[in-house]
Amino acid sequence: MQEAWVQSETTERRFAGTTLQVVFKLVERCNINCSYCYYFNMGDKTPFDRPVKATLETVEAMADWITQGCQELGFRRVLIAFHGGEPMLVKPREFEQICETFRQRIEPQVPMGLTIQTNGTVLTDEWLALFHEYGVHVGLSIDGDHTANDRFRLDHQGRSTFLQVENNLKRFLAWADAGNGRGVSTISVMDHRNDYAEVYHYLRSLGVRQMSFLLPDRNRDDGFSEPDESSERYGERLAELFQAWLEEDDKSIFVRQISEVLQHLQVREDNDVEGDPSAGGRREGFQVVVMHSDGSVSVNDSFLPALDWYSRTPRYSIHQHSLREFLDDPIFEDIERIQASAADECLSCEWRGICRGGDIENRYSAKNGFDNPSIYCKGYHRYYGHIRDTLVHNGYPDELMKAKIARSQKEFPNRHSPPSARSRGAGPGRS
Repeated sequence: MQEAWVQSETTERRFAGTTLQVVFKLVERCNINCSYCYYFNMGDKTPFDRPVKATLETVEAMADWITQGCQELGFRRVLIAFHGGEPMLVKPREFEQICETFRQRIEPQVPMGLTIQTNGTVLTDEWLALFHEYGVHVGLSIDGDHTANDRFRLDHQGRSTFLQVENNLKRFLAWADAGNGRGVSTISVMDHRNDYAEVYHYLRSLGVRQMSFLLPDRNRDDGFSEPDESSERYGERLAELFQAWLEEDDKSIFVRQISEVLQHLQVREDNDVEGDPSAGGRREGFQVVVMHSDGSVSVNDSFLPALDWYSRTPRYSIHQHSLREFLDDPIFEDIERIQASAADECLSCEWRGICRGGDIENRYSAKNGFDNPSIYCKGYHRYYGHIRDTLVHNGYPDELMKAKIARSQKEFPNRHSPPSARSRGAGPGRS
């Protein structure tokens, strides 16, 4: 009893004043079949064991669970991200009931924000009215122009989704420009064959002002499957993206993967876009939990590329356990310890303070667990080096640049993960 009380007190101190981000798998099926999809095409079959969509009864229980947990642990706000699958496969009337339930049960007790991540294939005026009414930030997935998008984002019959998504994105942007909702951002999964100056200019031609670009989901054991695909190639593609953004010379355009680097060099302020659960991991001041359609909860499913580890992480139920009990699980301290550490090979790297070892799922291998550099390590070197050299060439003081990089090195890692956290074969957590 004494040990449990001490653990709960520690949990309360860890989360007081931070944001709880709930990635809500409202619908656990999708109307398209992206071949790179981490949720359906990486070997995890558990979504098919759960209901297609959450019931209103589950939503009500979830709202009470969140409210009680936030009050007990002192979270300063809750951010609910509707996810899937494809969350817009529910009827608008159902979505309205869900949002109203959250508004009535959560918002009087804890400040709340709502976001939705959609594949952009479903949109009506009724949906737009609901997003306006409930102040929903919209994230839309599109990989670029017709060629880029159709490499992977096809429907279940192998047909293109591009024109439908592009038209709906234009509608979303016009709606947002009229002052509705909380804005619209895009998420694009990168591919080594795309030119990212072209992708950037395409998205800007539509009017997109908030973007995020994700490296493909893979762990150290996956390697690279295409002959000309490599970590360095992705670094070159990120450099193309940076160059296109820099040449436009409009600091109001937000690209997450650029902002995250420049923050460390303090050459522009962070302009974080609220509600981007696909960014991965636990951002500073955020604790991510994933809520499924059956009321079960799990750790962040962006860790799915480390599947043989992820499949053994604990599952809880909102009907049997409180948020406090869930966050008391040792898995969360294990994950934080891994994120706060770096592989031995990284400790001498000049970029470790910016890279922070890379996303932990990209560090995983069956042999060493998370004690590896990211599979994208060489690409990060190329990308960060390009930013450094470009800024110095354009007048950023070389000595100041060296000082900023050196300071970031000292800040990370602040400790080396003890062997016990990485000596379980498949990494941290419990089976």
